[in-house]
Amino acid sequence: MLYTAKCFWPGVTENEVRDAVERAAEQPTPTSRGALLFADDQLVLWLFESETREGVRAASVQLGIPCERVIDSVWIEPGGLRGRSLWEG
Repeated sequence: MLYTAKCFWPGVTENEVRDAVERAAEQPTPTSRGALLFADDQLVLWLFESETREGVRAASVQLGIPCERVIDSVWIEPGGLRGRSLWEG
């Protein structure tokens, strides 16, 4: 399942997000698919693949990411695969 962690992160820098993405890549689960930084809004949207939303919350705490909400998500792209996750192949 794909989840988005919504993280209000006052004062966050691009380098801090990059460092957190690298730390997340070292964890076996949940799988981090990267993050979108909205610096002017102090917001990071983080994509995870996980069996549960609780797994995403636990990973956020472990990574020091201030996650305020975990949202069920569906990745949709132009001409993309219908009914399958982007990462299912």
